[in-house]
Amino acid sequence: MTHRIPLSEALEITMRLSMKFAALLLFVPLVASAQFRDLDTAMSNLKRGFSSGDPQAIVAGMASGDKVMLQFPGLVEQSDFFGRDQAAYLLDGLFNKVKPTAFEEQKAVKSTAEQQYHITGTWTIQNAGKAETRELYITLKQKGDSWSVVSIRSAGK
Repeated sequence: MTHRIPLSEALEITMRLSMKFAALLLFVPLVASAQFRDLDTAMSNLKRGFSSGDPQAIVAGMASGDKVMLQFPGLVEQSDFFGRDQAAYLLDGLFNKVKPTAFEEQKAVKSTAEQQYHITGTWTIQNAGKAETRELYITLKQKGDSWSVVSIRSAGK
């Protein structure tokens, strides 16, 4: 039987945090390259995210280091450019406040000159127990062979 020398509490906490940080670093390359590989994947993820309230499906199209314009007037007070983690946090808070029930693409226009894809959709939510429909305006930007979310704006209907 071996004898164990107890670690000081501070050293034990430091070791635990170091292990968590090391585990987190394993996923950094995946996060840094997070973008939609094509428009079909983008539309599928955005529909899933806004239909079921899954913020991760939406931020999957936001590259690390990029800033994304988010505007949800009347639903969220903050309206600004947000990094990927901030956007996930804001969307999670939004989806906890209003319960998304559906998202339908109404119009999608590709602008080759701007290398952008403009999507207009109808978003149905439960706000304070009442069904409410809003228009969503989503802009994607092409970066090489991938697409990144540039902005998501909501308007009341």
